[in-house]
Amino acid sequence: MKSLLKFTQTPLLNETRPITYAIVFGIWAEVFLYCLLHDQYMVRIAPTHFTIYHEPLWGIENPSLLAAGWAFRASVGPGLVLGMAALFLGRAGSKPKIAPRTMLKIVPCLILVTELAGLAAGGWAWRSQKPLYPEIIYPDGTLPILFSQTNQVTCYLVGGLVSAGFLAWLVWKRFFASSPAAAEPAH
Repeated sequence: MKSLLKFTQTPLLNETRPITYAIVFGIWAEVFLYCLLHDQYMVRIAPTHFTIYHEPLWGIENPSLLAAGWAFRASVGPGLVLGMAALFLGRAGSKPKIAPRTMLKIVPCLILVTELAGLAAGGWAWRSQKPLYPEIIYPDGTLPILFSQTNQVTCYLVGGLVSAGFLAWLVWKRFFASSPAAAEPAH
């Protein structure tokens, strides 16, 4: 009877700490760097986006530092969640594992697509001087806020879509691709 109740404990993820940290914190670092650069040009176009329409953050008053603080804060959730999801989808189980280097090379491509979409949408709003999204999204009707909000909302939407596509690609590559070129043998 005891043998029926005995469970074998097989770890969901049998990975070394350096690999785990490289993937999770590497992806977060890429997302943070993107957020930092993105918010630095955004604060120069629409400083009120950070100084008026965001909550005060850690007592920071300098607009550039405030944008950097918000970039850090905005990157933690999405960056770590994407990193953890990539770690599990790309490395857990017995199927061939996706190399960390491969994952870390793809994320900048996702960031580029996200930023180009945001710039295109923001540029359209700037040129047309019309909101792309429902007016409730825009706290005021000034041109800088029209650009910044259109850009930001587009980046969040596209970022979520390309991240989901990346995670789907990891699953496809590991479980359905006939010859996983980017995979390394399971240990």
